Amino acid sequence: MAFDGRLDNRRELCGALGLDATRERTDSALAGSAYARWGSDCFHHLIGDYACAVWDSDQRAFYLGVDPSAHRPLFFWSGHGHLLFATEQRGLFACPDVSRDIDPDQMAAWLCMLPREPMRTFFRGINRVPPGHFVRWARGDFTLHRWWRPEHLPMLHLPRDSDYEEALRDTLAEAVRARIRPGERIGTQLSGGLDSASVTALAARELAAQGRSLTAFTAAPRHPQPSRRNRFTDEWPHAAAVAALYPNVEHVRIDNDAEPLLDTLEMHDMAAEWPVLNASNMVWVHAIGREARRRRLDVLLQAPMGNLTISYSGSELLASRLNKGDWLGAVATMRDLRRGGRSWLGIGGQVADSVLPASLRRRLRAAAGKRETGLFDFSAVHPHFLERSGIADRAHAVAGNLVNIGRGDSRALRLAALDRTSHRGFPVMVARRLFGLELRDPTMDRRVVELCLAIPEEQFALGGVPRSLIRRAMRGLVPDVVLNERRKGLQAADWRVGFQEALPGLRAEVARLRNSPFASECLDLNRMDALLDAWPGIDDTSERANRDYLCAFSRALTAGRFIRRVEGGNG
Repeated sequence: MAFDGRLDNRRELCGALGLDATRERTDSALAGSAYARWGSDCFHHLIGDYACAVWDSDQRAFYLGVDPSAHRPLFFWSGHGHLLFATEQRGLFACPDVSRDIDPDQMAAWLCMLPREPMRTFFRGINRVPPGHFVRWARGDFTLHRWWRPEHLPMLHLPRDSDYEEALRDTLAEAVRARIRPGERIGTQLSGGLDSASVTALAARELAAQGRSLTAFTAAPRHPQPSRRNRFTDEWPHAAAVAALYPNVEHVRIDNDAEPLLDTLEMHDMAAEWPVLNASNMVWVHAIGREARRRRLDVLLQAPMGNLTISYSGSELLASRLNKGDWLGAVATMRDLRRGGRSWLGIGGQVADSVLPASLRRRLRAAAGKRETGLFDFSAVHPHFLERSGIADRAHAVAGNLVNIGRGDSRALRLAALDRTSHRGFPVMVARRLFGLELRDPTMDRRVVELCLAIPEEQFALGGVPRSLIRRAMRGLVPDVVLNERRKGLQAADWRVGFQEALPGLRAEVARLRNSPFASECLDLNRMDALLDAWPGIDDTSERANRDYLCAFSRALTAGRFIRRVEGGNG
């Protein structure tokens, strides 16, 4: 067995294997014992972030397995009776038989923010083992097996609301505890939101019990920005309130614009094997990584998947009850939403979204002057390239919002969102390569995910309060200023300053993209130039500017840089 990763249920695993849990064993040795006992069924028993490859000499077969978190990717190539596998795609390119040709279908899907085919990567012929799957390879042929099936989890029914709160709090605390190992220097990314505040609070409590400290990093705007009705733009005060509750926390402020945008992208490109989705966020993310390295930290705890797990909003509850014909339940939900602060107009819109076909809903919104966001509002994919890709109808129908796939099934929608973000291993690789830093996400712990998918949706929106469960579960551990905040924090709120400073370089970047045949084919470079010509300046805080520059332009830019790097362009 070749094993990359970490096992978080070592004691339970030793018990199931009849091994002495006090005896020192490596995670790889323990995983090997699990395969020897259960064969390919061992993956059901292994909990943690891992990728592994097993040669079974009795079967004359290789097994390549990955856990559901996808934090430890595993890529493979098969041809001419040979199997190559590696934790980074660049490792496969050492073999001259492995092509570096970009797969245009996968580029089209990425530019349209669609979930991609599970095994395919950006490179033709290179496959990846999807999260929660294993691949069996024998005599030159491989088959894909899905061993994690969270959609089949039974619903959890507990006597009291407080029982759900306790279950979430205890399971998340165990997930945090499992990601803190002896001798490691621990940090957290702490925003003003519920997820990172919960992880930071539980980590601080666990480390304090061990007499250890925690370093919490918060990115904040150096240039003040006005808050909006549903957004607050400076997360430092909320984060500071969390840090103040725990004496063993050192709180460190990081400027959103700590480094020039293009310098950050250049640094990221050297380590990455995938286009950057949110370019402006990379500035403060890398700044935190550099500071963590300077402080010689080993681990950075994050919570990027919390919105789909511990702090799910319960937004599909009304649609679910309407679709099931549960009229009394739907009326009760509407009453709770009103008591929770939603307007009747907003509730009526939610009802219409739940029962009307998407095409009719869009026409009605457009007639009311509230046109829904469309594909080209956030994507600079070239229209002709999109049409040739064969995914145009699906891309326009989804329009970047997975809710358009189908309302009323929160489990299916959350799993679809997890699938769209299933390339989480790339940031992990980048942090390790650039900063020697291990990223760990307790909100994507398999036990946490399965618990949250099994909890009835009404618990997440109890009393009409969105994200109700995490607010109740963390009462007393996270300050009220965070628990009672209904607005969302706005990351990189002052991104316009760095974007404006980068304008000359951005113009040169687009000009270089015209030297690439594939970039010219798949990206609307004329639109990108037009957007730069129409740059509204740093005072324009409109949603239109966010979509045009943060989404359409920036994602096309990073896709183009990826294409040129693969092609070997440097001029």
